Amino acid sequence: MGLTIDSSNLVRDVLSARLWEVDFFRGLGLRRELQLAVQHALIVLLNGEASLELEDRVIRMGEGSAYLCPAGRTFGVRGHASEEVTVAVFHFSLYFADPSQKETMHEVADVMEMLHENKIGSMSPRRLHTICRKVYMLAHQEEPVRRWRAQLDFQEMLYELVSGGANDSSMDKAEALERAKAMIEERYAEELTIDRLAEVAGFSVNYFADMFKKTYDRSVMDYVTQVRMNKAKQLMLGSESLLREIAHAVGYRDEFYFSRKFKKEFGLSPTAYMKIKRNKIALYGSTALLGYMTPLEMIPFAAPLHPKWSAEYHTLALEIPVHLDAYRQNHNKADNLAKLEEVQPDRIICIKELDLWEKEKLRQIAPVYELSLETEDWQGELRQLAFELDRTEEAEQWLKAFTRNISRQQQLVSQGLQNASVIALRVCGQRLTCNHSRAVQEVLVHLLGCRLSDLPGGMNSEVTMNDLNSAEAENMLVLVRQDSETLAFWKQLSASPEWLSLRPVRTGRVHTISSYPWREYSPMAIERMVERAVKILTGKNP
Repeated sequence: MGLTIDSSNLVRDVLSARLWEVDFFRGLGLRRELQLAVQHALIVLLNGEASLELEDRVIRMGEGSAYLCPAGRTFGVRGHASEEVTVAVFHFSLYFADPSQKETMHEVADVMEMLHENKIGSMSPRRLHTICRKVYMLAHQEEPVRRWRAQLDFQEMLYELVSGGANDSSMDKAEALERAKAMIEERYAEELTIDRLAEVAGFSVNYFADMFKKTYDRSVMDYVTQVRMNKAKQLMLGSESLLREIAHAVGYRDEFYFSRKFKKEFGLSPTAYMKIKRNKIALYGSTALLGYMTPLEMIPFAAPLHPKWSAEYHTLALEIPVHLDAYRQNHNKADNLAKLEEVQPDRIICIKELDLWEKEKLRQIAPVYELSLETEDWQGELRQLAFELDRTEEAEQWLKAFTRNISRQQQLVSQGLQNASVIALRVCGQRLTCNHSRAVQEVLVHLLGCRLSDLPGGMNSEVTMNDLNSAEAENMLVLVRQDSETLAFWKQLSASPEWLSLRPVRTGRVHTISSYPWREYSPMAIERMVERAVKILTGKNP
């Protein structure tokens, strides 16, 4: 699986890599949350075993292996709770020279066109550890010549990984298991026996079955069944196929056997499932719309989804047949609209804040209902949507449960904390800004009785250390955008003397918060924010 280049566009001997940043992460039960790769990211596992999350895929990494996350996509790493894991992450760009313009270098934007898959290769963990440490140390030196040496060493390491990547004999046990697992996920419609899968992994049947269960916490054939059944659910909701055709499409020749397996797995027959779940409502414009559909107990036919920006809703992904692109939605409008036009939903729910041309295009596809994410009356919006979709009873039941839950959460907030002063901040790029959004104000001030400390300029205005000192807040909530540039700035800022002298830092009252639910304004997000805010402010977990 070596590096392959289209000779009509690129010249092999003028390809060059530029290293921008390198980080080391080490610890027991290491966990790095999903982050956006601004440049290409090379993730190298130096010791231990870990699961690499690439978009919505989970890949088992073996010691000494290296995987690529292309720019614009997301990755995260999770190690075992009882095992020490060391991971190096290199952020880099690839360039090639145009022979007709000798002084011009062009960036290779779609690096995946040059690779067969995300795995670049592997080498001896000991040698890899030595090279990575050397590159890390040199890259952080003051002398330009030493940093230049880091660039050369990184390119040499990248070359060794890529040139050796096609050697299947180098795959360790974890990667061999991952290969068999990937075959299940890609070829579920075929006859998949444990003997065939063991052969793909290169293990004996008994050893393969034992290792698979230990690694993935389920038997091989149970996993085959799970993959097939989840795919069947998508087909039931996303097509007009007959039950017999769906059974065949997911690997079952006997539709009656398929029906029995489905009922055992989900507790109801395929026919009953289709009757309850089938609808062709599409969501367009924001992942926050899922936060309105969930209380109504409705699963849309199409929706914007992304493992980072809609992580809390991603468990629904297996039941939503059509996935719209939720990453940089403003840049992918044409593709999302084309996808909706192709699948022809019965109805589209979009946000009011769309451009007029988008709304017109949506109306050409199907009837449109507009929902505002800017309103302060989200309960009214939920009730109106429920009325439109004939789900008023479900909405009222959810709102009653929401009221009871908020009452319980308020009781957990002690009298002393009800007037506690809080500052909410956001770190983005190399800027520190105010994050006193409408959702933050509703949750902290109106529902929990806290007090937001005054900051000059209001929402999204830049905040200085002097501003934070003057505010003298007792608590600080910090949302750090998960990309390499922002994380590097946050690492530097949080270690600075000015930051360390702030009152909430000295008293241990600084809490990092995640994008969801804190950057979403929807019924589900409000409820989640209240629960998490109470836990943060009181340490109590209801």
